[in-house]
Amino acid sequence: MPPHQANAHKLDASQVDEIAQLLVLAFENGSGLSQICKAEGEELQRRLHFLFRAGLALQAAANQRVLSVTQDDLVTGVAVMQEPESCFPLWLQIHWLLQVSFGISPVVAWHLWQSLRILERHHPPEPHYYLMLLGVHPNFQKKGYARALLEALHARSEAHPTSIGVYLETAKEQNVAFYKYFEYQQITKVNINGVENFIMFRPNFRE
Repeated sequence: MPPHQANAHKLDASQVDEIAQLLVLAFENGSGLSQICKAEGEELQRRLHFLFRAGLALQAAANQRVLSVTQDDLVTGVAVMQEPESCFPLWLQIHWLLQVSFGISPVVAWHLWQSLRILERHHPPEPHYYLMLLGVHPNFQKKGYARALLEALHARSEAHPTSIGVYLETAKEQNVAFYKYFEYQQITKVNINGVENFIMFRPNFRE
């Protein structure tokens, strides 16, 4: 099978629903976000979809790019990232939390905010890429799409003049071995509201 091509781009409004739905399918089973949403079945899917739509809108408003792979003009995988030395303005974060509070529940918004503040402490102090979400449609998993997304992200980090590498968190223990295959190191793990988060970092490997 030929290698898949991952492209970096700013979010197109017409793609937001498609990408949000892809992320729902990728994250509804056992992810940290699905546990924070505290729901099941259709209500879990609705909450995740709302959460991803609001998050993607925040991403677009902050002029952050995403990486995506497509097949037959359909987005089959996406990596949502924060670029080095960039930030989400506080007013945008507050707007996002208010959306989550009214669209899902104040309790979910509070747990999200609490989790983000705790996890923020483990980011490297030096400039780095933050892999916020990596999702591949279940029908296209184990076909090289995640590899294409990660390799594109690593290439961006290694080409960046100040980035020292890529940081991520995952609440799925089985993902730890997957990321270690791509030379990520587990730094620590943090329990937040009963959810174990594995903190991982991949330093750049420049020649």
